[in-house]
Amino acid sequence: MFSVIDIQIQESQKDIKEYQRSGIDTNKIKHQYLRSFVLLIVSEYEYLIERIFYLRASKCNDNQIVNYVKNQIDKKFRSPDLSKINKTLSLFDDTLKRDFFNKTNNLPMHSAWDNIMKARHYIVHKQGSLNLTYDELLKTYSVSKNIIVELINILGVSSNDLV
Repeated sequence: MFSVIDIQIQESQKDIKEYQRSGIDTNKIKHQYLRSFVLLIVSEYEYLIERIFYLRASKCNDNQIVNYVKNQIDKKFRSPDLSKINKTLSLFDDTLKRDFFNKTNNLPMHSAWDNIMKARHYIVHKQGSLNLTYDELLKTYSVSKNIIVELINILGVSSNDLV
């Protein structure tokens, strides 16, 4: 599900080690990777969230309902903060929202997700500050993936269908 980003991160780590062995200062390189990966991660999360809701709607086997949900969800998660996910879940059922909120609120995955969204906001809009380094992003990204896993579990879809 996240393999493309994971592979690119692994490649960047190899590049950085090679630069370090060559005696090159990697701070600027890491900063460039950070900016690129934040945008790539958020873009992937936008796609996955929309896809998860679409897959959930598809379970009802009613093309009109599926099309309606797809049209409502399309582009809704540009800058997919957790409040948008919670609001959308509540439109389906308050129980879904409550369950998702209880499984994610004030946990490390919540903070990790918010940190990536704040970094994206800074990169795209130049508002706020970029309080995340490349090395922190690697850890933050790994933890933030759990938000997607919880959404998959709450909506009862298969991660195999996301590919």
